[in-house]
Amino acid sequence: MVEPLKFENGKPHFPLLASDLVFPTFLSPNFHFQNDINKYDTRLRIFSGTTNPALAQEIACYMGLELGKIKIKRFADGEIYVQLQESVKGCDLFLVQPTCPPANENLMELLIMIDAC
Repeated sequence: MVEPLKFENGKPHFPLLASDLVFPTFLSPNFHFQNDINKYDTRLRIFSGTTNPALAQEIACYMGLELGKIKIKRFADGEIYVQLQESVKGCDLFLVQPTCPPANENLMELLIMIDAC
């Protein structure tokens, strides 16, 4: 039978069974999930296109992550340039780029972002 989780000062309390027992850092009482998730899980990245950066920022905040650094610019003739400013090797990526009007330009930007990744 499992005992219910006990809380002290709004934080989960994990009683120590032996003084020499070492718990992983995520079980320590000083661990704050929303603030410390980036330090322990760097395999998830979220990048935003230019269509709706506020939506991407809100998604990242909800997940407890920061938006990935990406450089997107348009040349005078309308071509799109995308450069990721951080390594994504071995990471799971989410690209936030709605395809609302003008759909052709936004979809093309998404495809170039995918190619850059």
